[in-house]
Amino acid sequence: MTITSPSSTQFLPDRPGGPAVRALALTTRGLRFAYRSLVCFGWLWIGPMPPDEFAPVLDAPPLGHPERLCRAPLTEAERALDRQLRG
Repeated sequence: MTITSPSSTQFLPDRPGGPAVRALALTTRGLRFAYRSLVCFGWLWIGPMPPDEFAPVLDAPPLGHPERLCRAPLTEAERALDRQLRG
């Protein structure tokens, strides 16, 4: 495709300065589009940077968590539920 073909004139209207100026404008527009596309692609796959602070590492469940209470004897209601589940 050349600058004088009819399909390229629909993208760039006639500007003063001749075909060299139109070619430069078309190149600038193409490079700007490529740059914006790469920026969007980067944000899509990389995403925003994580915050500087890290979440605390949990070694064990907090106090009052059911996993900490598993050694306590079952209440009457819990024994009834256990009997229903086991059959």
